[in-house]
Amino acid sequence: MKIGLIYHQFLRAGGLENYLIEFASRLAAAGHELHIVTARVAPEVGAKLKARWHMVPRPPSAILRLWHFDQAASRMIDRLPTEVNLGFGRTSRQDLHRGGGGCHALYSKLLPWWKAYSLKNLMELALERKLYNGGRTRHFVMNSARVAAQIQGLYPGARGQCSVIYTAVDTQVFKAAAHRQGHRELICRSLHTDPDKPVGLFVSLSHRRKGLDNLLQAWTQIDGTLWIAGRELNKHYLGLIDRLKLRSKVRAIPPTNKLSDLYQAADWFIHPTLYDACANTVLQSMACELPGVISAQDGAVDHVRDGDNGFMLYHPAKVDELRERILTAFAVPDGERAEMGRQARATMLPLTWEAHLADWTRVIGSLPVR
Repeated sequence: MKIGLIYHQFLRAGGLENYLIEFASRLAAAGHELHIVTARVAPEVGAKLKARWHMVPRPPSAILRLWHFDQAASRMIDRLPTEVNLGFGRTSRQDLHRGGGGCHALYSKLLPWWKAYSLKNLMELALERKLYNGGRTRHFVMNSARVAAQIQGLYPGARGQCSVIYTAVDTQVFKAAAHRQGHRELICRSLHTDPDKPVGLFVSLSHRRKGLDNLLQAWTQIDGTLWIAGRELNKHYLGLIDRLKLRSKVRAIPPTNKLSDLYQAADWFIHPTLYDACANTVLQSMACELPGVISAQDGAVDHVRDGDNGFMLYHPAKVDELRERILTAFAVPDGERAEMGRQARATMLPLTWEAHLADWTRVIGSLPVR
């Protein structure tokens, strides 16, 4: 099949971009002819990904880039020799759109006022309304039932036009350590962590949205080590750690491509996000047999059974509740924690890439003939 993929950048950045690059690679490996409409592509991605690239000029103004890309991509679609076109960002014209970033209208309510009313954010809100209410996209794919409900509740144009396809997890990459105890001790030593105390792992590229401020406040009364992986801590967080006297309890970990090593060594995944569509880190950690304390504001809670394969955090902005849920998790005996980890991985095993692509094929096949 000739498939068009539309997204403004093919770079290894956040979870959506990494998903899209893997998705495209697997489509190409399955024999599909890919036509990719984008404004930016990393050289290593362009060299490895078998596709025909259709480049859109990128204006210098960051505010206008998404609007310009939507306009240009909409015109370019008419010239593509494709049978179906799939969009992944703020574009309004495609056959299928995957809302991997969730509902921006809801996320926008969490922004400080100067960001919420910025021209860039107002432009994103307008593009989202155009996407879901404009009538130029035939069907919408969401990566969680929670986000599907949010979108259909806010946008009448999307009602009855949504399917849920859960994100795939490579459970051969993300799996439990063969010898957990030895692996854990090795990682603890390398991170100057007391292996006799519980370890919580927090992974983030957007610390404010992921709830790090609240988590640090909660950690003042927790006897354990917090590993913070992902984006480097800025002056605000370094200062907050010092003011809260947490330096001995916190380990900041530089960006790493070996997150699986951390998942396999930690005792709990701590994820107090204020909003996420369906964080890949939650699924990856579960696949590594790492149970978590997972915010109910993340669509990934579709996969969490409270007290069975993890714990659910219902109000991540409430520091007292966050602290109590973490303390509850840390009090779970090792044997029960290990069983919760096994249940977490079992929940992820059906989410294979083969099943994921089969779901996409089913949804594409269900579209009326153009």
